[in-house]
Amino acid sequence: MNTEALLSYVSSTPLTWLILTISAYKVGVFVYEKMGKNALFQPMIIALLLILPVVIYAKIPFQTYFQSLHFLHFFLGPATVALALPLYKNITYIKAYFVPITITLFVGGLFAILSAVGILYLFGASQATMLSMTTKSITTPIGIIVAQDIGAIVSLSIGFIAITGLLGVLFGNVVFKWLNIKSDAAKGFSLGLVAHALGTSSAVEISENAAAFAALAMGLSGVFTAILLPIAVHFL
Repeated sequence: MNTEALLSYVSSTPLTWLILTISAYKVGVFVYEKMGKNALFQPMIIALLLILPVVIYAKIPFQTYFQSLHFLHFFLGPATVALALPLYKNITYIKAYFVPITITLFVGGLFAILSAVGILYLFGASQATMLSMTTKSITTPIGIIVAQDIGAIVSLSIGFIAITGLLGVLFGNVVFKWLNIKSDAAKGFSLGLVAHALGTSSAVEISENAAAFAALAMGLSGVFTAILLPIAVHFL
């Protein structure tokens, strides 16, 4: 087997991209910790910078790369179900702050969707693109399912979800300082509501209380969006 044929075989083997993706993320975690957990060096950013040039150089279509990670996608289902755990653990918070949590959840979630879709509409984006944007503030496992249900472009939805999470982590603390927000509960809930899993990971570094509220917001937002968004799209 000559070199060209070998490279072609390696690049077309799903295991190659699975190993590359996991390895790139591990490198990202290492760099993130070495850089003092600076938000600019989030593991996802590092992994993306490592993987993207390789995928482009190998001329691998997105669908081929996406299908190569089927093993990882398999665990998205259990991960979605696992969101019930933080909801159960934080049932005390739900009872104690039911009214403010409910109001913040619906107002914040609705604003996040409408503001983003409104901007796309003003720039003349297609309906499929706008539908893909509606899933931007829910965690990826749920976002993929919702995107399929409402007729959005799944790959685009994943991209919007990732970008939203990264922006939330990068600018979250800046906004908190600017608005003089002191409450860890408020910080955590905001990060979980807007920036889903990445926001929750960032909240963990603030405090245990912030992490609890972030997990609560991420779980509730994902559940209610998965239920209400397909209904809203169907009637609209």
